[in-house]
Amino acid sequence: MRKHFHQSVFMILIGAIAVLCLAVPGWSADKFELKFACEYMDRHPTSINAFLPWIKKMGELSQGRLQIQFYNPNAVCPSKETYSSTVAGAVDIGASGTIWNPGKFNLSEITELPFLFNGAEAGSLTMWELYKRFPEWREESREVQMLWQWTSALFQLHTVKKPVRTLEDFKGLKIISWTAPMNNMIRLLGANAVDGKPTDTYLALERGMADGVICPLAPMRSFKITDAAKHHTIIDLSASGFWAGMNQAKWNSLPPDLQKIIEENVGDKMAQLSGRTLDEGAIQDSKWMKEQKHSFYVLSPAEKEKWKEKLKPVTEEWLKKMEQKGYKNVREIHEATVSMGKEYSAKTKGGYAE
Repeated sequence: MRKHFHQSVFMILIGAIAVLCLAVPGWSADKFELKFACEYMDRHPTSINAFLPWIKKMGELSQGRLQIQFYNPNAVCPSKETYSSTVAGAVDIGASGTIWNPGKFNLSEITELPFLFNGAEAGSLTMWELYKRFPEWREESREVQMLWQWTSALFQLHTVKKPVRTLEDFKGLKIISWTAPMNNMIRLLGANAVDGKPTDTYLALERGMADGVICPLAPMRSFKITDAAKHHTIIDLSASGFWAGMNQAKWNSLPPDLQKIIEENVGDKMAQLSGRTLDEGAIQDSKWMKEQKHSFYVLSPAEKEKWKEKLKPVTEEWLKKMEQKGYKNVREIHEATVSMGKEYSAKTKGGYAE
């Protein structure tokens, strides 16, 4: 009798547990191991202060069911192939620059237009808002589950022999450029563009093959550029676009409760954090440079207007190019970018501080 009683109680408990499991839609005890291939090294300030804490948080909120492994550039796939690798499933989560996919992220090129933001935080918030607002923007990355987007730290001017304070100072200099759009801007501003790569910039400056370079503050120390270029003009010229997304099939395989955990902790939150950590990193880098007796000069508002006037053709040329590619409302998108860029720049501290 007692044996039958215990068996009955046991069966009731088993049944109750089964009912509870069924009552929680999508609940699963399965663990999901995800490979996160990142453009930044694990020691990059944004990895340390944004991406790695996010990974840890996903593990904690999911009670260990989301196990995300961070991989440095080129560890899982070539950095330039991160998007295609994410689409194919060789990478579960990818985070990389839009510049590696020419012709793919056409609208994201808008962040490369001159004088839109005061820093990466403002640029990143603007970029994610554009993604949410415009279907054309979302269409460009339809093959992946987009998690967030952000912009690089802003491009500044760094020279070897003397500081640049005016267009006259800039005129005729040989300036290294890392991108084709930057080549065009350098020429319009009256200097001579020199094609170069980040890894080759230090030697070119050291050997007198160029007078300076336009690039963000962040990579200068790692590429030894700070050993050659010790005069810095803060011009806040432009930024590059970045994305973080998940393989669509992998996303679809996640239970709804895990999808919810991720959705509630990406988007605006990670766009802003990615940009803010880049700005903070740039400020810290400039502080270190000042300790090394480097000079800094912030372009005056009146002088910046002269630079803007010179670069107006860049924006109009890009808008016409996008219209020819079939983006009928690109001018509306540009107007929204300018408006949001001003709004967010007014609310954020930017990427340089005296």
